[in-house]
Amino acid sequence: MDYGSDVAAPSADDLFEMLGYREDPAGPGTGAVEATPLDIPWTDAISARAREFIVRWETGGRAFYEQVIKARPVWPEFASGITIGCGYDLGYHTADEFRADWEGRIPGAAIERLAPVIGFRTDEPNRPAKVVQAKALVRALSDITVPWEVALRQFDDGKMPKLVSQLFRSLDHLDRLHPHARGALLSLVFNRGSGGFSSSRDRFREMREIARLMSSGRRQDIERIPGLLREMTRIWGDTSSLSRRRREEAELFEAGLAEERLTEGVAALRHEAQPEAAARPMAEQHEDVPEQSDTEDLREELPLTEAAGPGVADVRWNPNDDDHPDYRHLSRHAPGESFDLLPEDLEALIRFNAFLTRPGLLVFALRGARIAGADKREDVRALTLVDQRPDHRDYRCVIGVLDREARRIWAYRASTVPEAKALVTGFQKAKQGVFEGNMLPTGCYTYTVGIHRAGTSGEIRGVLRLATTSTGASEVIALRSIDDVTYDRRDFWHRCAPADNIHPGRRREGFSSLGCLTLPGDYDRQSRTHSGLWADFRVALGMGRTFAASDDGRQFSTVVLTGADAALVARLRQGGELERPEIARLLMRLRFGSTGPAVARLQEQLGLEPDPQRLIGPVTRAALIALQQRRLGWADGILSPEMEAELGLRIFDQGGE
Repeated sequence: MDYGSDVAAPSADDLFEMLGYREDPAGPGTGAVEATPLDIPWTDAISARAREFIVRWETGGRAFYEQVIKARPVWPEFASGITIGCGYDLGYHTADEFRADWEGRIPGAAIERLAPVIGFRTDEPNRPAKVVQAKALVRALSDITVPWEVALRQFDDGKMPKLVSQLFRSLDHLDRLHPHARGALLSLVFNRGSGGFSSSRDRFREMREIARLMSSGRRQDIERIPGLLREMTRIWGDTSSLSRRRREEAELFEAGLAEERLTEGVAALRHEAQPEAAARPMAEQHEDVPEQSDTEDLREELPLTEAAGPGVADVRWNPNDDDHPDYRHLSRHAPGESFDLLPEDLEALIRFNAFLTRPGLLVFALRGARIAGADKREDVRALTLVDQRPDHRDYRCVIGVLDREARRIWAYRASTVPEAKALVTGFQKAKQGVFEGNMLPTGCYTYTVGIHRAGTSGEIRGVLRLATTSTGASEVIALRSIDDVTYDRRDFWHRCAPADNIHPGRRREGFSSLGCLTLPGDYDRQSRTHSGLWADFRVALGMGRTFAASDDGRQFSTVVLTGADAALVARLRQGGELERPEIARLLMRLRFGSTGPAVARLQEQLGLEPDPQRLIGPVTRAALIALQQRRLGWADGILSPEMEAELGLRIFDQGGE
C-alpha cells in the first residue's frame, strides 16, 4: 500500500536531518512490564492516520524511496549510521537484532556485507574520520537494494511492534488516549527514543513532563501535551525539520483530543436518544421500531438559528472522493464520464453487493449522476448517464425504476442527499443534544408506501417510507456531520430510525430534505394529487397521479449506490471484463442489505449472534463500522476485498461463495 497525505512530505534534506538526528537515551529494558498494558495488536494501538504520518516522516514515501535514494543504503549524516529500508539505522541495532529483522527478507550475501557496519555511527569521538568512513561504506554498498514492499513489510512487522512496546512500557494511561494521540507520541519515540521520558538531561525536560502528565491520567493534564511537543522546538530552532515534525505531532495529538470530545458528545447524545440501546442483545435487528428518531422533513417554514459557526454558504460536497464514505471503496475516476446503463448493469450491481431484493419492480437511486440531455427517460432499454457529484443545493442524482421482468428502465432527475440548510441546522442542533439532518448511506433498503408527516400541514399521502410497514420506521445507520458541514469518513455513524423517505422536493428552486430522497414535484393535500417528476415516478411504480388508499402498504426494494459504481460496472461490461472471475471478485461488496453466506461469516467474525436471515442490518453495519474505526481511525461501513485485508478478516475467499 502506498501511504499518502494531504500534508507535504519532508524534502530530502529534511528526511536526512530526521534520520541522522536520532536520539537514543537508555529507556526501559525489553523485559520491563508495560506502564500501560498492551493487550491489543499494535495496529489497533494507533490510527491509520498516525501510521501514515510516521511512514511519511520515516521514509519520505514510496516516490522518495524509489526515485531519490533508489532503495539503496544511505548515510543521513549527523550522528547516524548506515541506514537501509524504512529508516532502519544499522548503527542503533545489535547483530542479533539485525539478523532477526532481515534474514529471509534480503539475500544472505547482503546480510553478510552489511554485518560489519552494525553499531557503526558517526558520533564522537573521532567523528571526522568516521564521516569519511561512512561515505566510503555507502559507495561500497550501493549495489544492495531493498524493494519498497520488503522495506515496508519489515517496518510493519519488525520496527513498529518494538517501538509500540517501548512506548507502552514508558508511559501510564495510554489506554485513555485516542489512537491519533498515541500515534503522535509513537512518532516522538521513533525520533527521540523512549529513554527521554525518564532522562534527567535538560534537553529532555519536555519528555519528562509528558511522562509526569500521563502518570496523572487527568484530562486537563493530557491536554497540555501538544504544547510540550511544540516547546521542544527550542532544541533545534523553528526552521528545522525536527521542529516541523514536533509541530505536526502536536496537531495530530490535538486531532485525537478533538475526536475524543466529539465521541464523548456523541455518546451523550446517543444515550439520550436511545436509552434502551445498552439492553439490546448483539443480534441483528430487521423489524421497524415504534418511533422515528429524527424530526421529519419539510421544515422550510422555520428560519435558521442566529448562531456562531458555519452557514449555508460554507456547505459543500466533499471534493476528495477518497475522504467520502460513498466513494472511498472505488477506484479513482474523476467525475464527468458518460456511460450507458443497461438493466444488466443494475443486475450486476445487485449481484456483486449480494443485495436481498423483493420480487417485482425495483427502485434504484444513483447518488451523483445525471441523465444526459433530459430530466427523465422512460421505458428504455439503455439509459445514458453522466457521473457527477451532488452539491446539497440542486437535483444532481437519479432515481428510477427497473422492471426486471421486461428489462426496461424509467429514470428521473432527483436528489439523494440532504439540502445545505439541513447540514447547518444539524450542526447547530447537535450542540443542543438534538439530531436533525443526515445522509442515508449506500445499500439496499425496503420502502413501503405510506404517509409523510401524517397529521401536519406538510402531510403527503402516497410517499415511500423507509420502513417495512406503512406507518413504521426502519432502524438504519445514518451518517451525521455534527462538527462541521461537510460529510467525510470520520463523521458520526448513528444507529437510528431517521425516516429518510422518498417524497416530492416541493420547491421551485432546490429541494426540501433533512435526509430524504426527493424528486422535483409537489403534492396538493386537498385534491390528494401529485405533480412533476415525482408524479411520473409514482406512475412508473404502478400508482396514479392521485393518491389511492389501495397503494398503502405496497413495498419496493430500493438500491442506493453512486453514479461512480454504475459507471464502473458499465465500463467493465462494455470491455467484456465483467464476468472474468478475478474482476468479479474485486467488485464484491458487503453493505446494508447484503445477504448470504459471506454475511454469515462476517457476523461470526464480528462476534454477533447468528442471524437466521444472514442479512446486514443496523447491528452488523454498526459492528463493522466500530471495527473500522478501531483499526483505521475512520469508517465507510462497506466491506470490500481490500478492506477485508486491512481489517484482518476472511470473508470473501471461501471457495467462490
